Amino acid sequence: MASNADIDKKLQPIYVAMESSRYQEGIQLCDKLLIRQPNLHVVKALKALAFERTGKTNEAVALCEEVLRAKPTDDTTLRTLSVVLRHLGKYEAMVKLYEHASKTHPQNENHATQWFMSLARTLEFKGQQQVALQLHRNFKKTKYMFWAIMSITLQAEKAPANQPNVLYQLAERMMDKQNKEGKVETIEELQLYLIILLGQKDRHLDALALLEGDVGIKTKAIENVELRYLRIQLLIKAERWKDARDATIQILTEINSDDWRTILQYFDTIFLPTQDADLKSSESLAEARSFLSDLVKKEGKNPKRGPFLAQIELEKRVQEKIGENKEVVLKLLEAYFDKFGSKSCCFEDLSTYISTLDKEEAQAFCKKLKETAGEKSETVKEVAIQINIARFERFVGLQSNLRSAEAMALVNRFWKLYEEALPLGKDLEETERQYGDDYAIMAAHLLIDVHKDTQSYFPLLNASFMLECALNASKHNYQIKLVLIRIYELLGAFNCAVGIYNTMAIKHVQHDTMSHFITDRASGYGLFNEALSQMYTAHEIYHSNTAETPEMILQAYKYSTFSKMQEFIEFQSRLEDSLQKMIADREMIRLEFLREDSVSRALTWLLELDTSNLQYDNEFCASRIDNRDTTVMLNWNPRGSPSVETLTRPAPQPGRVWMTLFTLIPRIGKHMAQLGPVNAGYEDLVSALDKLIASVSSAEAGQPSELTAEEIKLAKIISHVAKVYQVLSQAIVAQNSNHPTKVEPAQTAATIKEHLTAVGQLLKREPIRSTGVLPWQTFHVLTHVVEAAGYLNIVDQCLQNLIQTKANKKNLFKGVNAVLKDFMGQCRQALQTVQTEINTLKNLAKHDRIQSGLLYEICDGSALDFVRSPENQKLITEKILRIGDSWMLSLVSLQKEAVSKMV
Repeated sequence: MASNADIDKKLQPIYVAMESSRYQEGIQLCDKLLIRQPNLHVVKALKALAFERTGKTNEAVALCEEVLRAKPTDDTTLRTLSVVLRHLGKYEAMVKLYEHASKTHPQNENHATQWFMSLARTLEFKGQQQVALQLHRNFKKTKYMFWAIMSITLQAEKAPANQPNVLYQLAERMMDKQNKEGKVETIEELQLYLIILLGQKDRHLDALALLEGDVGIKTKAIENVELRYLRIQLLIKAERWKDARDATIQILTEINSDDWRTILQYFDTIFLPTQDADLKSSESLAEARSFLSDLVKKEGKNPKRGPFLAQIELEKRVQEKIGENKEVVLKLLEAYFDKFGSKSCCFEDLSTYISTLDKEEAQAFCKKLKETAGEKSETVKEVAIQINIARFERFVGLQSNLRSAEAMALVNRFWKLYEEALPLGKDLEETERQYGDDYAIMAAHLLIDVHKDTQSYFPLLNASFMLECALNASKHNYQIKLVLIRIYELLGAFNCAVGIYNTMAIKHVQHDTMSHFITDRASGYGLFNEALSQMYTAHEIYHSNTAETPEMILQAYKYSTFSKMQEFIEFQSRLEDSLQKMIADREMIRLEFLREDSVSRALTWLLELDTSNLQYDNEFCASRIDNRDTTVMLNWNPRGSPSVETLTRPAPQPGRVWMTLFTLIPRIGKHMAQLGPVNAGYEDLVSALDKLIASVSSAEAGQPSELTAEEIKLAKIISHVAKVYQVLSQAIVAQNSNHPTKVEPAQTAATIKEHLTAVGQLLKREPIRSTGVLPWQTFHVLTHVVEAAGYLNIVDQCLQNLIQTKANKKNLFKGVNAVLKDFMGQCRQALQTVQTEINTLKNLAKHDRIQSGLLYEICDGSALDFVRSPENQKLITEKILRIGDSWMLSLVSLQKEAVSKMV
């Protein structure tokens, strides 16, 4: 038998090849070595690693399973194999691997800790507890006891809320023992103790005693920001008002006067113990006013905003409690603007308070600000002040319900102010925003208003030109990019939207929170490959979550940062249960189906589709977590009116109803493709679809719906054809068995014809008419005809297959075949209409037609100075032609797909 040194020597060339990323060479070296020593498991593990790195997942999995069956225990094989299993996401296999190794060598501490860590990757808290206790028994290290206590605590958090939680009690006893033995020595260990206490009902006094006791002093808890905040919260809950107030005063005077959380806690100590009737004469209120006044006076040349905002917050609360004080609040708001009106955060700071004013008071406030500030915009500070005034004017309604001429005049004014501010930013870095960028965005918001009022797309085109111009000067302004993306989507120019989105450098969790800007209904533009590419990129975060978040949890155990453990687990859960993830999954399925260019390919794709994770039950849908950020776009619209993000959605935001519909469709399709029986499972699918249609039909009568009219039509089409399959399948079964309840073939054909006639009616629509612009709705309608035809082709093939393979007396169903043949003629006619319309629309998207038609209409007699300016004509021409190119790409792609669906 070869020694370890001999084996290491033989492995060295393989290691060199792998470290140099020469994986194919590494595989060849492994093969040579395995010919001589076929049972050398470490070589098989290395070969599996090379397979995994070259994307040969199946081969890697097969080799890993072979090595796992051999149950290796040497460190080199374990380490190599665990790397492969981790990259493959085979965490359960890692558990079994290290469990066997640890039980084989119980005194090997590394094996046991790796067993614990592999359990931690799977969030198997009970197993973690047992292994951690075993580690503590065998190796007598205190950290293992804390691992066990943390594992018990995590189990306790998952326990039913309505049952006595003995797990918290167990964790507390174990923690108490460690404390009495003097082993609670760090902030993190103290925080674990606090997590256990606060996880139980009415234990805030015990938690407070712990914080203020010996262990709190020993760990210097008072120096920890979060524990300081927690102590004050516990003091408030314990109604120790003076102690809580003193603690907040100490932080605000000695540590940070800008600490807003502590300011709010300070207010709790004033208002919670005082009855509203007693507030006016309360000594606490007088002290609070005096204290905040002193804080304000202490602020020097570069004052912090906190004390000034605190004064406004205090007086606003007093006003809410006793119905007076409005004049004081208004004066404080004016004073705050006078001091901080040049800061970009001023609008966010004051908008909450201004929204509580009457409309007339709010508008009077804005006018007063304007009178005080004047209209000077000669310095950066003055530009910032004027921008904030304009924001407030929009917020209080002074820019609402404008006539078209008034709106255009204001757009011209904003654009002029934007251009006048450009020289002030001539020395800015390329990554910085121009000082007047918000003027350009405000102009775009006004043009969006005009579009909504008039339903004309010319204001959106003009907004896109202006924003593209502004983007040339501020290449990294993501706010301009977000508005541009939405405008391009409304204009049907998906390729332009993708081009902008790809410059935003979306990373990590932003793929979950922001990808909806580009992936929502991405199938509706006809550019299926481009849309799928965006989907795959956005989906990387979910793969990363599976691979990387468990490693963060492991690091938390390794370094005993127990306070972060729950955050990491919650982060993992939020991404795993993300509503956006589920919506994107369904949209990818649609896109992959739409890409199939023949019935046979589409049928094969459906048969291979894994529907095991396509759930739609109420519990599953309700448990999805909506992480989408819909507040990231700048919005200065009046409170109570739709935000800019809402107004620029091409269609209602997809949610749980949309997700359910596009879960049911592929599941029903797959059942048909498999020629499955009409069993309870199939009937549940059809019933769920009918219930969904009934719910959105009531929404059509006035309630908001997540589905567009085309999506509702598609749902009804699928419902009818699902029933056609049901009728035919049951008729064949009854005829084959000569069952007494069998229906005459003619009746079966008549029932099927009734359903397909209803489908034919749903395929009928008004012809597409264009005024020169091809908006999102145009492509959405065309795409849905193509999508419906794709499903109907599948249904036709499945029904024919059902008769051919299941019916004993095929001739009995000639009438059904005739009905199907006639109906598929209607489908072909619908697709021919689509092709005719696309040919007409392609003429509109040609460069010469755009230049002689659409471009002329945009520029001729325009009320916008920007559009009339000769120096902007080159940019306008370039951008409108690019929009036309995007339309043409969509039309060509849709025409190709329509042709492929003609059977």
